[in-house]
Amino acid sequence: SSDAFKFFLDSLYNKKPPLKNMDFQLLGKMYYLADKYLLELLKDSVIQEVSSRKMVTEKVIEAAQVAELNVHLEKFASAVFHKCTSFVKDNPESVLQIFDSEEAGEERSYTLHRLVARTNRTEPKQPAPPICDNCKRDPCLHGEVMTENNFVAGALIRRISNPSSPCFRKTIRKINNFMFVHSLTNQTVSELYPLLMFNFVCK
Repeated sequence: SSDAFKFFLDSLYNKKPPLKNMDFQLLGKMYYLADKYLLELLKDSVIQEVSSRKMVTEKVIEAAQVAELNVHLEKFASAVFHKCTSFVKDNPESVLQIFDSEEAGEERSYTLHRLVARTNRTEPKQPAPPICDNCKRDPCLHGEVMTENNFVAGALIRRISNPSSPCFRKTIRKINNFMFVHSLTNQTVSELYPLLMFNFVCK
């Protein structure tokens, strides 16, 4: 549409398009133009806008229709479908009200039926695996040597050279291959050590 192309041209001149004010149909057109002209930043902005929206009863059928019309724009359609199916799962009473208000045999009614069927086929999202409170990793890094890549502030550590010692330290901050730590018995005094002298104590 002319509106979509105008906003698209504005984006080429670093003028941020008003994505928050656009309906799903216009967002789809913006994504299409961004995809055609290889503007990855604009594509990501459209997806982020779709993902951040709160779906409401009055918009769910319109959104599903836009997703169906734009299935060739896989990432965009997937983001819109996800918002729609999440709404159906979380708001069954609202969906029943929509069914009651729509005329059987009309296009909107068919769209709603397809959306409910899609929701039924959608696999439940698997819970994220637990992350260790100490090393902030999954799998846990208990016993692993601390390096520049796995450093985390506030982690409980112990010197590798004395693994049986009850003297534990906590990390404060990192400077290249060194880190400031403090002893659990005297947290007011910080010491500077090479990272590779310590390992994680998570268990």
